[in-house]
Amino acid sequence: MGTKNSSQQYPSEPVASEDMPRELVAGAPLEDYLPYQLFRIANRLTLNLRDDLRPVKMTLARWRTLSVLTASDGRRMGELAAYMVIEQPALSRIVDQMERDGLVTRRLADEDSRVVRVYLTTAGRDMFEKIRPLELRHYQRAIDGFKKSELRKLSELLQRLSGNIER
Repeated sequence: MGTKNSSQQYPSEPVASEDMPRELVAGAPLEDYLPYQLFRIANRLTLNLRDDLRPVKMTLARWRTLSVLTASDGRRMGELAAYMVIEQPALSRIVDQMERDGLVTRRLADEDSRVVRVYLTTAGRDMFEKIRPLELRHYQRAIDGFKKSELRKLSELLQRLSGNIER
């Protein structure tokens, strides 16, 4: 068993009380635990999309790369890795494959020749447009029955949660 880093503070075992959120009490249903809920939702969306990507010979990682670059082309490798929540060496392998397949291209940045930026090619844009309806179908299914105001509030809450986690 390893030792704790002395600069890191770990909370002691939570003590059950009436003030504690129900999902944190030992023995509470797993379905009430927010991290588990978020994991299940993200994983289910991912698995459903993965099944639709197979016939067009596209992986989830490559799809995410296309999606990020479509939203903001010419990202630095580090930025792209951060957006995709992936380690840079893994992203480098994905970009290598995509470049080989003609979906992206890498170029040195105009502002700094030490920086590499990744750009979509025409084939990459075409592939995104071909797959986008598959993703949108899953998204539409996920938000079925929500009002626009509920979706806005949900987005605000998730952004706040993400900000808390990033701190």
